[in-house]
Amino acid sequence: MTFSRRALRVAARARIPAPTIAPAARAAIAVRAYASAPKPPTPKGKDKKDTPVYNFNTSLTFDAVADPEVAKYRKVTAADLANYREPPTRVKMLVRDFIDDSLYNPHYGYFSKNVSIFTPPDEKGYDFRSFRDQNEFQERVAERYESEYGAVGSGLGRQVWHTPTELFKPHYARALTAAMVGQYKLNHYPQDFVIYEVGAGNGTFMVDALTYLKEEYPEILARTKYRIIEISGALAKIQKARAAAAGFDNVEVVNEDIFKWSGGSSEPCYVVACEVFDNFSHDMIRYDLATLEPMQASVAIDASGDFSVYYEPLHDPLLRRVLAYRRLLPPSSSTQPPLSRPLLASSTLRKVYSQIPFAPNLSPPEFVPTKAVAFLERLRDQLPNHRLLVADFDTLPDAVPGRNGPVVQTRYGGTMVPCETFLVKQGYFDIFFPTDFELLRDTYSLIMNSPSRRASDEGKRGRLSNDFFTGVRGFRRRAINVYSQAEFVMKYGGREAIKATTTRDGMSVMLNMYHNTKVLF
Repeated sequence: MTFSRRALRVAARARIPAPTIAPAARAAIAVRAYASAPKPPTPKGKDKKDTPVYNFNTSLTFDAVADPEVAKYRKVTAADLANYREPPTRVKMLVRDFIDDSLYNPHYGYFSKNVSIFTPPDEKGYDFRSFRDQNEFQERVAERYESEYGAVGSGLGRQVWHTPTELFKPHYARALTAAMVGQYKLNHYPQDFVIYEVGAGNGTFMVDALTYLKEEYPEILARTKYRIIEISGALAKIQKARAAAAGFDNVEVVNEDIFKWSGGSSEPCYVVACEVFDNFSHDMIRYDLATLEPMQASVAIDASGDFSVYYEPLHDPLLRRVLAYRRLLPPSSSTQPPLSRPLLASSTLRKVYSQIPFAPNLSPPEFVPTKAVAFLERLRDQLPNHRLLVADFDTLPDAVPGRNGPVVQTRYGGTMVPCETFLVKQGYFDIFFPTDFELLRDTYSLIMNSPSRRASDEGKRGRLSNDFFTGVRGFRRRAINVYSQAEFVMKYGGREAIKATTTRDGMSVMLNMYHNTKVLF
């Protein structure tokens, strides 16, 4: 069964067009030039190579003239907009900055105001033996969703989402913790057991993991240091309160953006990221059909707050670096342009195709996980002796068209509404992406075996053993694995976790739900 972060019972979902919900999204496809249309003139003082390219066929109108004002707009990043209290106008930014600003702006961003996290009614979690089968369990969850969260703002934007950590507490967290404990006992005991959790939500994983250690491995708990890096001030307060209420004084909560975090250590540690990668912003690229050169996409916001997209030659350093990693990997459907095999193989065929009336001269869109790669680079630089545990969605329903397209959704009148574009009113929509775990694994291996980008002396951080990293040299991947959720739970949670999440019909809910999630460890 496949889930995104929506209520389990999604009743007769009405598809409300994005323009109806968010007037600012009317210009989602506002740049409508065709392959056969003339390119806009080069602005004075601008190099021809720096001129934005408005040449992707996205609608059946003949409005091929780009707004000449876009060239005058100030180019900004999400960091530049952090102090804005209202969404900006007359600016342009990379797609990842637009998404970052929409989700994380401290004043109007989605996560600053619009999210509640679903929790079971009992602190100990659900008693799965009390349910006849999985259907009854889902009905009870849906009933709690409606009774507890149904009145949480019926207007646009407010929504509640759930995760395996919450639904299957404490068993899911115990299985993940058991995996780390096994590696820790094998490699590092009796050194300190150091865990970093990025984006800890309500603190459920932290409480369940430490409770597991308290009950099963008190000698390891005595050596445990648990550190949370949390961007949300509200959630950081909840995490501190829950740690104190549970009696755990070995928890440190750092209320900071992981991408601005200046800490770090050379000590062996474990980094946990559950349902974090899906909200890492992506860039969008398309490939020129004639040359297969990637073109980076940017979003322009006009004086009315309407959006348009334009493409230009690749020059963003992070995006260039991500694609450089990809070129070092074996060719695959994840590393090559999103085109059919005949088009990839023949430049003549691509040229003929691009000259067909109304045919695009750029490839379909591809969403590139630039922030995820930046995160991995920070781990390499700041926590070089870490092991990484990632759990997240690998596929998502109702996604925006394009390779690795996101799901863009909001809650409207009690109904979850998916949208067909990411160009929606900032702060009112959740935007989250699937993770290509196999590509993540291979990219992670490359990053962990590449030199640190930090200028600090390597010797001060300590040398790394050849066998420690989850990523290994080349593609031997001796210690890095990707599992389905069911495979991971069966391997590390064992019979106890399966039995604890089994309903009266003999089926384990934890094994049969969230078929669209994977774990990297």
